[in-house]
Amino acid sequence: MDGVTLDHPSGCWKLLTGTQVRPLPGVRAASVAVPGRAGVLPMVGEDVEATTIGLHLGVRGVGPDGVDRGAAGLDANLQALYALFGVRHRLLDVRYRAAPGTGEVAAEAAVISASEPQVWIGAARARLAVVLRVPGVYWRDSTASAWTTRTIGAVQRVEILDGATAPVVDAVLRITGPVTDLRITDTATGGWVGYSGALATGRALRVHCGRMDAHEAPSVSLDGTEANATGRVVTGGPGSGSRFLALTPRAVTSAHDRGVQVLIEGTGTSDTTLVELRARRAYL
Repeated sequence: MDGVTLDHPSGCWKLLTGTQVRPLPGVRAASVAVPGRAGVLPMVGEDVEATTIGLHLGVRGVGPDGVDRGAAGLDANLQALYALFGVRHRLLDVRYRAAPGTGEVAAEAAVISASEPQVWIGAARARLAVVLRVPGVYWRDSTASAWTTRTIGAVQRVEILDGATAPVVDAVLRITGPVTDLRITDTATGGWVGYSGALATGRALRVHCGRMDAHEAPSVSLDGTEANATGRVVTGGPGSGSRFLALTPRAVTSAHDRGVQVLIEGTGTSDTTLVELRARRAYL
């Protein structure tokens, strides 16, 4: 958390049994009943609620150098944890790794509850319980990955998003012309984002799905902030009123083989036409 491991290498504190793993988010459900019809109207595509995670930490009187300092060391370690969890002017950067050698996922969280620690002064031991809320719900890869293709008119798998379990709504796209009436469709939901008109040879277009803006110029950076072409971006399909494109994973060959597939369409392309995508996988 904020770069501080919760299993301290010197034994100052560690996570105990009872610490929760990431929970499955609940649906922010709406119930619509119609007179004369049994039950309620079926609805899909509902948003999900923020999640919470409970942490249980065992704290000892050991200092960062591994030397047991008794009650004084215990108090110093508790104060260090209070400072770590007590940040209020920003969200905390929380990282999670299921096991050594596995990938790291990240989320932003805030402490919403903390109990008074149970303290055993004579043994220089304490137990602290903290509850984190993840307002953005989804966890993401710590770093983004890039994918490129020149294939137009065929369904393709975006390999860098293999293994994701939640929609990726903040991808950054860069398209190098020529291409006319570009459209990129998420095959799982049917949602799509497009660019009306022609993108000429020697021109490039950046579409930032997270910020919902676009920029066209002879050369554009994936990290740029200019936005002179947002008005020419068109969207359609589920959720298109509130976002550009949600790249949604689904099972391909089995429950363990999850991937995102897209269909890229357009006319007037050539060998120089290129579609690039940068994104981080998202997880429930």
